[in-house]
Amino acid sequence: MSPAPLHTCLTRRRLTLAGFILLGLSLFLSVPAMAQTKADDFIREVGSRTLSALGDRSLTAEKREDLVRHLLTTYLDLDAVGRFCLGRYNRSLSDGQRQEYRGLFEDYLVKVYSQLLSQYNGETLEVRGGRPTGEETIVESFINRPNGPPIRVEWKVQDKDSKPLLTDVVVEGVSMAFTQRQQFESVIQNNGGKIDALFNAMRKQIARR
Repeated sequence: MSPAPLHTCLTRRRLTLAGFILLGLSLFLSVPAMAQTKADDFIREVGSRTLSALGDRSLTAEKREDLVRHLLTTYLDLDAVGRFCLGRYNRSLSDGQRQEYRGLFEDYLVKVYSQLLSQYNGETLEVRGGRPTGEETIVESFINRPNGPPIRVEWKVQDKDSKPLLTDVVVEGVSMAFTQRQQFESVIQNNGGKIDALFNAMRKQIARR
C-alpha cells in the first residue's frame, strides 16, 4: 500500500490555522522571560509588523521558506517536537533512521508551513493574556478573520532554562501537537507499521511545488 499523502490527513481549515499559528509561535518564543503583560504587548507590536510583511505578495517561495526555517530552528526544540509527533514509533528507530528523521522533519515543517503562510489573507491575532496552570502558562488569544467568526486559540508555554518554549497550541479545543502525532501514526499504521512509509510520505510533501 502506498503511503497516504500527509497533506490530506488534516482538513484544509486546520492546516491554514496551523500556518497562522506558526507565525504567532515565532513571535511568542522570541520574547525573553518577562512579565506576561510585557510579553503580550511585544506580540501585538511585532505581530502587526510581521503581518504587514506577509501582505507583501512579492515575497518569493524561496524567501518564505528561508523565513520559516529560521523561525523553526531558532525558536523550537525540533528534536523534542519531532519525538512527540512520532509517538511510540520513536523508540524503534535505528541511529541512521533517527538522523534521517531529524532532517526530514525539519524540511517537512518548512515546506508545509511556508506554503500555508502564503495563504495569509488578512487574519489578525488578538492576545487576551495568560494564566499560570502548574508548570505551564496558557495564553488565550483569538484569530480574527475577514470573512468569518473569531477562532479561539490557546498557547501552552513552559519555561525551560529561563526561556519560554511552546508545548502545544489548542485551536477550538483541538490540540495541534496531538493532531500532528495522529497524522504521522496513521500513515505508519496504514502501511504495516513501516517507518519508511512515513519517510516516503514526508519526502513527497517536501518535493511538492
